[in-house]
Amino acid sequence: HVRRETISDIAESLGHPGLPDAITKHLAPDVEYRTREVIQEALKFMRHSKRRRLVADDVNAALRLRNREALYGFSENASFKRAGVLGGADLYYVEDPELDLTDVVASKLPSAPLDVHLMTHWLAIEGVQPAIPANPAPAAAGQGA
Repeated sequence: HVRRETISDIAESLGHPGLPDAITKHLAPDVEYRTREVIQEALKFMRHSKRRRLVADDVNAALRLRNREALYGFSENASFKRAGVLGGADLYYVEDPELDLTDVVASKLPSAPLDVHLMTHWLAIEGVQPAIPANPAPAAAGQGA
């Protein structure tokens, strides 16, 4: 069950604070329905892969099937931890390692990537191969066949 407070929190995180209760009341069931659809499709991918554990790739495949954006930051080897929260609910999270900021600052930056060079080339225009240096000579093209 998706609560109205969850919809409000998501809306605030997306830059829409103070969403009226009437809107969250109507959005919550729709979000729950869409989530169930995606999870049911993901379970189908899991079963067809003969696995007993649902992984992020299954959810991504289900999202792709529905033309939705994939999940970011989750992989198959991510292990979730569970923590109890006041009110009886469970909180699942991925534990991140602590990093020493001085080590991060002192580390060497990766080298900058080389410039991207793209070049367009017409191999043939309306079935006729232009006589330019980038194209093979007509005699050389006939010998390869």
